[in-house]
Amino acid sequence: MAQAHTPEEQLENLLLIRRHGLEEQVARLHETVTDLERREQLLRDSRASVERVLRIGTNELELRESELASTIRAVTDREEQLRAGEAELARRRSELGAVELKRETVERRERALADREEQLSEREAELPRAGQSRSALVVLAFVPGAAYQLREIEPAPLAQGETLELEGDGYVVARIGPSPLPADDRRCAYLVPGVELLAASPGQNP
Repeated sequence: MAQAHTPEEQLENLLLIRRHGLEEQVARLHETVTDLERREQLLRDSRASVERVLRIGTNELELRESELASTIRAVTDREEQLRAGEAELARRRSELGAVELKRETVERRERALADREEQLSEREAELPRAGQSRSALVVLAFVPGAAYQLREIEPAPLAQGETLELEGDGYVVARIGPSPLPADDRRCAYLVPGVELLAASPGQNP
């Protein structure tokens, strides 16, 4: 640039320099404003992203809280059902214990009844044998002598051919038969003197 010699030229040059400087400042300011706008846009985008993330996080948190509340309710319901089941189990165990006790009592009574029935059966089975034994016992003796005598003797299971001693005299059982008395079902031993054993027939009546 040519050097100005007049004041007007110097002023014009100064104004040109100032305008050039102002234009540079305006350009830098424009760049700064553009950069600020870009940063502001980035900030708005970042804020929107943060708000979106916060909304998503809040929604997820609310969803998690809702799921947690549902889980707590389900666990509470299951605990109540479990307590009810335990109470029912305790009641059934108590009833089962009472039933088992009753069953044991019934079984003991059945065993006692079976034992009594067995004893009764044994006694009933022994009754005929006892009756037969008592009926087989000889309680009378038809004793020969100057006159025949019918004597009561100690019950004994006498048989034909056996010997019997009465008042120091020996006799032999000739036969066993019913009592000679009417309506008397006692058994009687019909005797012969011991010395007549060889002469008397085993089936001969006295």
